[in-house]
Amino acid sequence: MEKIDKLLNNILSLGLPEDVLKNPSIVIEGHKVVKEVPYPGILLEKKVLDDRIKVSLKVLPNITVEKPVHMCLSKLSPGDQLIDINIDIGENSKVKIVSHCAFKGKNIKHISRTNFRVRKGASLEVSEIHYHEKDIDILIDAKSEGVVEEKGSYKSLFKIDSNNAGKVRIEYTVDILDYATADIETKIAGRDGDDIYVKDIMYLKGKYSKAIAKSRLMALGNTKAEFYGETYGFGDYSRGHIDCSEIVRGNEVTVKAIPIVVVNNETAKVTHEAAVGSIDKKQLETLMAKGLDEDEAVDVIVKGMLG
Repeated sequence: MEKIDKLLNNILSLGLPEDVLKNPSIVIEGHKVVKEVPYPGILLEKKVLDDRIKVSLKVLPNITVEKPVHMCLSKLSPGDQLIDINIDIGENSKVKIVSHCAFKGKNIKHISRTNFRVRKGASLEVSEIHYHEKDIDILIDAKSEGVVEEKGSYKSLFKIDSNNAGKVRIEYTVDILDYATADIETKIAGRDGDDIYVKDIMYLKGKYSKAIAKSRLMALGNTKAEFYGETYGFGDYSRGHIDCSEIVRGNEVTVKAIPIVVVNNETAKVTHEAAVGSIDKKQLETLMAKGLDEDEAVDVIVKGMLG
């Protein structure tokens, strides 16, 4: 027990909120489940293999989960963490999942593959918030694929805004059926040496389906950041929008923002906007006049812009 408490305190030291261990949760360090708090109406299964861990989370029909379900994924030493996650939200159910990812050390690989299904009339909201040690050496390779059924809703947020992001590869692919909605948002701040790649693919297959893919990437110093957003308007009266914005600071940065829209239905409508800009000089000077050095002022602006 003392060993587990020490591990949990080590995870929390990276800045995670303490209630992550109080609400319905599962805490995984590497490929080992170190803590689990059950909740009525949620079926949680785990299977540890030689090279990965598999997690299945199923919410029964007609269940509203009042508190966020916390999934804490951590790797506090060199090595790989491979996780396969399957999420199934029953008809007319509602749940919010907050995935806190804590990483510390060098030569770390975090590879996750998530499949999800939001059934008819159900709602799933997922937030993945990363907490990294300063100067971390990490590869993040995360892919999510799923289906939002009739009148269902899916909302996703992926966020890294403190210390180095590392080498990041994020991909979402979502099928949106009749009257369903999907909202995907990515917020990442990259610093010296970071390499960020984000790709969102939305298939508006159902009539009156709606989707938005939103990206906010910041490239500070020697950083590469790329966003590719693809939205396909197939369903009758479907609506989609791609919104990508990138902020650069320094002369050794490379950024790309590429929205792609495809429509093969005369009643569908898909729009896009893309912008690349810099940190507001006046805002930076105001913060420095209040006693912050330049790096501290940039961090304040980054956190404010990424929310």
